Amino acid sequence: MTRNRRIIIACCFITVLLGVQQCGTVASVRPLGKGKSSVALSSGGPVAPVFDIKMPIPYSVLRYRRGLTDNMDLHCGIHPTMMVLGNIGLDVGVTRCFVQQSGWRPSLAFEGTLYAFYHMNDFSSIRVYPEIGLIGSYSFSQNKHAFYFGIQNMVQYTNPYFVSVPLIGAEFTLGRFFINLEGKWYAPTENSADRVVDYTIIPAEHGAIGFVWGLSYKF
Repeated sequence: MTRNRRIIIACCFITVLLGVQQCGTVASVRPLGKGKSSVALSSGGPVAPVFDIKMPIPYSVLRYRRGLTDNMDLHCGIHPTMMVLGNIGLDVGVTRCFVQQSGWRPSLAFEGTLYAFYHMNDFSSIRVYPEIGLIGSYSFSQNKHAFYFGIQNMVQYTNPYFVSVPLIGAEFTLGRFFINLEGKWYAPTENSADRVVDYTIIPAEHGAIGFVWGLSYKF
């Protein structure tokens, strides 16, 4: 691969990262419980050619969660992939479970997160994006594992003003460790032809399908 082509791919990669901030796993599927904490690393995104290899874009998020009450978690995170590329990415927010699972009724949780991005040494590049989400989940196997589904909505200040990401996922418990696997449909209302990168899985020529994994440790 020529040097110029690598530079072009790197620029496209950065552009994609700035447009898919919802790449990490959901901040909280089930409340941790008051006073409990966890750290989580997640990575993934839309499937696209990355240096000629078709794979989920490796956008990473490192998060800390703290149980404020038995039904509410605080989360904050940094975005390592952005830092490698010379940008700062941060997020902070809360997740509130307001409906408990009962029979066929899933538990429901509201998520609100504020994302901030900054290209180093360029204060004019500072951008802040709110995100709101609704996550439903079913716990099974004595609450050790969970299946979940929902939607995340990033609020932008230019058209399109809402970038939605429907998702489904599963959470598996191994002692103090949690493993999350998710499938996401990024921006299903947007025409894929308008994107810089040629996404690999584009249902009906809209948005892009992606996959994300996450590993958490609870303490």
